[in-house]
Amino acid sequence: MTDLKSADRIQDLQFFGEFGGVNPSITDSSTFTFLEAKTMAGVFNGEIEGCYLYSRHWNPTNLYLSQALAQMEATESALVTSSGMAAISSSLMQICSSGDEIVSSRTIYGGSYALMKNFLPKFGINTTFVDTTKHEQVSNAITERTKVIYCETMSNPMLEITDIRELSKVAKANNCLLVVDNTFSPLIFNPSQMGADIVIHSLTKFINGMSDCVAGVVCGSEDFINSLYDVNSGASMLLGPVLDSHRAASILKNMKTLHIRMQQHASNALNLTKKLETDGYRIIYPGLASHPQYKLVKEIGQSKYGAGGLFVIDLKEKKKPII
Repeated sequence: MTDLKSADRIQDLQFFGEFGGVNPSITDSSTFTFLEAKTMAGVFNGEIEGCYLYSRHWNPTNLYLSQALAQMEATESALVTSSGMAAISSSLMQICSSGDEIVSSRTIYGGSYALMKNFLPKFGINTTFVDTTKHEQVSNAITERTKVIYCETMSNPMLEITDIRELSKVAKANNCLLVVDNTFSPLIFNPSQMGADIVIHSLTKFINGMSDCVAGVVCGSEDFINSLYDVNSGASMLLGPVLDSHRAASILKNMKTLHIRMQQHASNALNLTKKLETDGYRIIYPGLASHPQYKLVKEIGQSKYGAGGLFVIDLKEKKKPII
């Protein structure tokens, strides 16, 4: 697969401050001034763009980070949120109404699973969980009420790899949106270029990389992102999962080293897993030939970023010590 230009210049995804600062200024304001009342009314009604209304709606610092993430994921637009779960819940509740259905991977982050299994049914939105590495299971689970196919490119915690290209075909054939959580594999995979409609990240993990904040992002079409922060019907606007501007600025700075960090994570994980596998442990790591989707990773991934920084050690019993 051809390397992404956006990934090659990840360190350039920054914006200058209004006074020429090499880092964009932090807009530490909850609300904004309008010199004419009619301008505010126009912004509120969605008739005027380019003005800021309220930081729950948009904030310049959050916009800088959103634009950088949209470039990284090769989507038209993006919207940062206060957590990965906020990104997931806002997206699903924006797409689905009572009576709609979701087909989801069975191996996803526990919070995502609980949201779909326990919380969304209270609003009449039900989910069928399947093995998304088997595309026929996805097709068989879809009904006339299915609005979303949901998966993780590299699943949490079992590190299964879903072929987004094939799932995209299934989604388009059934008039569904394909929503992909790419948290475990930034730069490694580019779901939007493989056909995903919406790409989500928990920025808390690899993208920020410093274990000092919680944040998320939704990357997608301009129309979908606009719908999320519509003042009258947008899930993100009305549920209010806004990211603090100071945290947005910090994450944007950390993005400059993401390409270096992802390469080193993959190198470390591969060296460790090879040693552990040689020592007789059953290891689940997409960079090992023993992984069921090893060839798929090679085919659809960006080779210079390897297979990620996470692996699973199967001890087979809880009491077996790690030597």
